[in-house]
Amino acid sequence: MTDVQLPNEDRDPERPWLDYRGSLELKPPRRRGYPSADRPYPVEEAMPELWRRVKELTAEQIEAAVASPASDPAITAAARAYLDGEPDALGAAAVFDTAAASTSLWEVSRQYHQFDAWILEHGADFAVHALMRQLEIRIVSEHTGKSYAPTRYRPDSPAFRFAPANPKGAQWTRTESLNLRAYLSALPGPEYRRHRALLEPYGRNHQQRLVRAYAMPTEADWVEQVCAEWAERDAKTWHDQYMLIASVSSMDQLAAAGLRRNPSQNGHSNGVASLVELFGADCAPFLLAAFEIETHEYIGDASLYTVLSGLPSDTVADHLLRNLVAGRTGPYALEFAERFPRRMLRAVARVAPGASPSLRSRFAHLVATTPMLGAAHAVAEPDVKDAVDRLLTMDGAPPEAAEPPRFLAEPPWKRKAAKRKKLVVELEPLDGDDRVHWRAGEQEAWRAGELIQRRLADGEDPAGVLASLAKSPNLHRALPPIGGAAAARLAADWLVRLRSTRVSVGDWLDRHGADAVRWLVPDAVGKAAKPRKAAEAVLRDAARRLGDPAVIAAAAPYGEEAAAAVAEILAVDPLDLDGRKAPKTPAWVEPVLGMPVLLRTGERLPRAAVEHLVGAMSLDSLAIPYAGIDVVKEHCDPESLSALSWAVFESWEINDAPSKDSWALTQLARFADAGTVERLEACIRAWPDQRLSKRALNGLEVLGAIESEEALRAVHRLTRFRGSKAVKAAALNQVDLVAAGLGLDAEQLADRLVPEQGPASVTAEQVKRLELAMVYGRTWTAAEFRDRLVAHPLLWELVRRLVWQSGPVAFRLAEDRTFADVEDDALDLPDDAEVRLSHPVLLGGALPAWVRQLADYEVLQPFDQLGRPAGAATDAELEAGRLTRFEGRKARTGPLHGLTKGRWAPVRADNWTAAIEHRVPGGGAVHVRLAPGFGGGPYFDAEAVQVLEEVRLPAGPIDPVLLAEVIADLDKVATA
Repeated sequence: MTDVQLPNEDRDPERPWLDYRGSLELKPPRRRGYPSADRPYPVEEAMPELWRRVKELTAEQIEAAVASPASDPAITAAARAYLDGEPDALGAAAVFDTAAASTSLWEVSRQYHQFDAWILEHGADFAVHALMRQLEIRIVSEHTGKSYAPTRYRPDSPAFRFAPANPKGAQWTRTESLNLRAYLSALPGPEYRRHRALLEPYGRNHQQRLVRAYAMPTEADWVEQVCAEWAERDAKTWHDQYMLIASVSSMDQLAAAGLRRNPSQNGHSNGVASLVELFGADCAPFLLAAFEIETHEYIGDASLYTVLSGLPSDTVADHLLRNLVAGRTGPYALEFAERFPRRMLRAVARVAPGASPSLRSRFAHLVATTPMLGAAHAVAEPDVKDAVDRLLTMDGAPPEAAEPPRFLAEPPWKRKAAKRKKLVVELEPLDGDDRVHWRAGEQEAWRAGELIQRRLADGEDPAGVLASLAKSPNLHRALPPIGGAAAARLAADWLVRLRSTRVSVGDWLDRHGADAVRWLVPDAVGKAAKPRKAAEAVLRDAARRLGDPAVIAAAAPYGEEAAAAVAEILAVDPLDLDGRKAPKTPAWVEPVLGMPVLLRTGERLPRAAVEHLVGAMSLDSLAIPYAGIDVVKEHCDPESLSALSWAVFESWEINDAPSKDSWALTQLARFADAGTVERLEACIRAWPDQRLSKRALNGLEVLGAIESEEALRAVHRLTRFRGSKAVKAAALNQVDLVAAGLGLDAEQLADRLVPEQGPASVTAEQVKRLELAMVYGRTWTAAEFRDRLVAHPLLWELVRRLVWQSGPVAFRLAEDRTFADVEDDALDLPDDAEVRLSHPVLLGGALPAWVRQLADYEVLQPFDQLGRPAGAATDAELEAGRLTRFEGRKARTGPLHGLTKGRWAPVRADNWTAAIEHRVPGGGAVHVRLAPGFGGGPYFDAEAVQVLEEVRLPAGPIDPVLLAEVIADLDKVATA
């Protein structure tokens, strides 16, 4: 460490105007009087020819604007003069703005500079005038007066207008203000000062005033004026903010203008470069404030941290340390430490005492592995050295255990084990029960399910369904009912190979029990390696579920030799690797191995034991648990295990989540507490927006594997997640399988997951569930109703304000939670009586009496239950199977599309909605055929008229409440 030469951390004496030493090459916009201005302005000679091509490409639009009666006459005259060859700056601005709004200049040239074209066309003064006059005009739609923005879907005609003195909205025109500033900054002094008078008239609106201040930031009065009026601007684009940032001469001016943070987290910007050039480390707080908000921008390698890590600032050092995880600042903290080691060491001494165990471990790792910090530590001030020493020695943590558990002190992969020769017995599968094993009501439910489920429910040969599953494992939901050796082999293969099928495979193993063992014994004791490995995994899983004797008994029909081979498989020490590769500690996990992981005795595991614990994590999987994890949980404190588990996951994620180490995500399921569940759910919701949908699905799988009520609630909440259809579908799948395993449907499971208290959003969610229960005719037994709804603290406040029905008898809930009819007489229901939410169509003539009673008791219903329409189909309509009253009527596209955001679904082909339909419980749908239909996406015409050509009812009976709701929906959108 003493051989390391510490760098000079003071301002660079060679460049006193700039103390930035970061890795990102900054190119400040030229500012007169600074080194960035020591470059002549290069005029691109090719620009006039490119400008000629642009005018040719947009000649039709330019002529349309000139001829438009909606154009301002003064601008029209100026544009005609310019097109005739006169040096008219206003006309030049109007013609160019029209062209720029009508075509892509990027496609003409990636380095297109209109300012240069104007310089070579009529001289530099003309170019300056034309650029400033751009800020006086707007190119608008001839028909709407709004900004002209044609697309292939919406062709339009342009017109010229003068912008108002205080124009609304964001920047409305393309200007090359950076080129103007670069040109002026390189002029000789007298010529530069001459432009003050040339630009003086251009203060008609706030955008002109901003651009002229940016072009000549030496003019203090112009800059002060812009700062003073900044708060009055109704829109402040990033471009405008950067112009202001690059104009000021003090940070106080930005504060006075109300601009307190850099608009972007991207370090590649002229504004950032100008700030750093002028203010150095003094601008660090302003730049750091950019990270207080989420900008949802793509940064890549141009993060603002690449700039900040080159500024000798204590504020930056503290921020980088505190955000090693949340801001993924690890690489930048290392860069900062190597440039400014003394400053970083002092920051470690400041920040470490109040940091979490995870961050303290990361700080200690940074100090221990960075030579520059080691050298700084050797010569540090006494108080800094003492604080860092306490960090490195884990001062204040519980004492280290002298004798940790043997598994963690000397795990199997650190010991040499004798190779085990496996017994091989050649067997043929015994004839078995290859039929489909349905649970009660399952086959009927599957007839309204996915196509693969309908095929099985309708009696297709299971072999054909299995062939489809083998080709497409994403159809795995159809596997659980299928018995037989072929299904067993597929389940075993998926168990060891595919995480995505885990829930269905688990359901299959639960359902078939010892039969699964019998079907797989030939593979488990056979010679072929891959099928044997998969079958052995199933047998061990079955042993955990059923016990060793049950598994050996299932193998007995194959003979004594086979039973002995199975017994040998089960006798293997579950801690042995048994074919697994010995774990290696990845570099990304090293920073958290210094966390204090406590034994239940209160002692702390040595660092080597923590490393072995992480090795055990890497051997574990959701499908095939590693027994070492159970040993760890038996001996270690659950809270510190959860903390280490989450820290390992964080380290994996902030190091680009290497796929070969995906165990860092799955291990969360084994150590999760309520905090883990909450944080993981938040990650799952965030990942799709970060283009990490696959990780979101994997995270959902982990969440579903956590054995806690909080985790099941989180999965259930994700069934209503709108951020990813794939995540929502996977969550629904998990909930369905869990519910089926408990002998419940999804809604019955949802009743059991309602928290006893929660925020308003929880109540709103339950209100929505109850309204849907009314619409779809959901029923409860009276016993369920009492236990799950009436006795529930949160649901009671809702159900007592609704009217319920059992058969023909309607009732409400009295204050003592008993049942009362419309006459307030007590009503007693047997436990097996069916209860449902009432509806005006069910109440019939009793509706007015119920309305009066709720009014008398001043009951405010959680949703409109008794005020709903009570429409019904006529006998003729029921006989025809169609709601003929609507056929031939018209509806606007907008309201029809709105129905599909609720209980109706679009029926699409080639992105064209030709019909909408309302699904009916038990199968079928109310189908509404439209003409002509409408396209998807945002471009359909909401006012376009559709004809309801046919409204077809499903075959079989339809609940009168659902029918009334359908009629009400169509009545709202249909016109005469």
